[in-house]
Amino acid sequence: MARLALLQGVDTEPFFDALAAAAQAIAGTPIALVSLLDEEPRQWLKANIGLHGECDIPRELAFCAYTIQGDAVMEVRDAPADPRFHDDALVTDAPGIRYYAGAPIVLADGLRMGTVCVIDQRPRALEPAQLEALQQLAKVAAEGLEQRRVMLEREVAHQRLQQRLRESEAFLERTGRVAGVGGWEMEMASGTLTWSDQTCRLHDVAPGYRPSLTEALGFYPLEARAVITEAFEACARDGTSWDLELPLTSATGRRLWVHNTGSVEHVNGRVRLIGAIQDITDRRRAVDALAASERKFRKMFQYSLGLICTHDMHGRLISVNPAAARSLGLRVEQMEGRSLVEFVRPERHTALRGYLSRMVLDGQDSGVIELVADDGSLHHWQYHNVLNVESDATVVLAHAQDITNQYRQEKQLLEWSFTDPLTNCHNRRFLDELDKRDPNVCWGCIVVDLDKFKLVNDTHGHQRGDEVLVQMAWFLNQPLRPQDCLVRLGGDEFLVLLHQAAQAQLEELTGDYMAAIDDAPIHFTLGTALRQEGEALAALVDRADHSLYSLRRARAAIPNQITSPKAV
Repeated sequence: MARLALLQGVDTEPFFDALAAAAQAIAGTPIALVSLLDEEPRQWLKANIGLHGECDIPRELAFCAYTIQGDAVMEVRDAPADPRFHDDALVTDAPGIRYYAGAPIVLADGLRMGTVCVIDQRPRALEPAQLEALQQLAKVAAEGLEQRRVMLEREVAHQRLQQRLRESEAFLERTGRVAGVGGWEMEMASGTLTWSDQTCRLHDVAPGYRPSLTEALGFYPLEARAVITEAFEACARDGTSWDLELPLTSATGRRLWVHNTGSVEHVNGRVRLIGAIQDITDRRRAVDALAASERKFRKMFQYSLGLICTHDMHGRLISVNPAAARSLGLRVEQMEGRSLVEFVRPERHTALRGYLSRMVLDGQDSGVIELVADDGSLHHWQYHNVLNVESDATVVLAHAQDITNQYRQEKQLLEWSFTDPLTNCHNRRFLDELDKRDPNVCWGCIVVDLDKFKLVNDTHGHQRGDEVLVQMAWFLNQPLRPQDCLVRLGGDEFLVLLHQAAQAQLEELTGDYMAAIDDAPIHFTLGTALRQEGEALAALVDRADHSLYSLRRARAAIPNQITSPKAV
């Protein structure tokens, strides 16, 4: 259609680039587009952020061809899983689309011109507020396209009119030179004001109408009237030209915005004020809509429960929303201007530098960062950050959620899974985890088996048996260092692990236990082993078990030896 041809004839414009940038900022995706579709066989990109290569795409491959069939935002959360797109070349090949969300651009006459859309190379889903913001941006785009169409059509009409004006009166020629939309002139000597036909139409009066200066100024509201009156007087007095955008109310009560320009002209001793007037209502509406969209984005930033901030490539915080500041017990002004390194423990600085390097190399990064709050507590933010290179300075757009409670709960559950609930010792499952953490530790191993513990349960009940186990855990734990471990293997069997032990240390601790056996809640038997190079932890425990059973067999061979469960 001729309408799309007119719009395609215009290079990429800051207005539509700004719409794409706003869509990218709202969605947090690497790619944002303003695309146009018509009866043509290809989709054409009016604004393109992040999509490299051809700026026009075959219509049969375009996701947007589906979007413009409806009124709502179309969201494809995982394109390879969608029957409509799993074979699409844009999915299987570059750019490798996985996620797409697009809002249709619908003009006032119902014509569906294209979309405002965002794209990612990974599956995801936007929040309802983000989808609504995308819909609003599409409305702004429609207003922009309508304004551009009108302006282009006016330019074409003006070019034709200029050709006629060059063959017409000198007054119309001068008007065309100044603005070419609506013209006026005023003879300073007589005060006679003349309007072109277009100026008359703009004011909703008949062509050829000649108002007085007072009447012409009366079309402007009081505040605007004071501005234009001062401009007239300054121009008449000292020749100062003006260029103003002002509200105006026509003779029929129609409210509009006009671009009014004027200057002084000296010809053959005669002094005239000449100028032009142009209806810019559509442009003002588009600008106001964009400003409203910007205000909505700012409110979203201000009142979002999500943690939003921006920082430079060195980690210096540029902007922080209140939710992010509250998460760390600070005010916004206490965070802005500071470096992320100030909120990270020294042992985490290397990880922070790694994150900044990934942002430079990959343009995005996801993960969990640990931050120190104002009260010294640790908070964990799960983030997905992207690089914004469209602004004057390259910045990181960061969005995160505070998962501190979830992190603590998961850590607690993990600890519980490795802890014996009765004695609060480690359990047998912990041994596997311990061996994974560092398989090269030279552990000294002491297996402890309680003598005649079954008699305690049978005689005094399981409650008393549980008390003995708890007391025994306390007894065994007393001489241990923080790096040593106490494990309840199950039933009445315990395991003591000495970290990086030598044979002398193992024998010393064994001797201490045996020397204090009368202070223990029940008598016990010990078996020991020192880990050999390359030996599995399970094999080490097994050797200590064999040592214990060997001792018991030797003790059983001694006549009249009696072991008594002291706990009874």
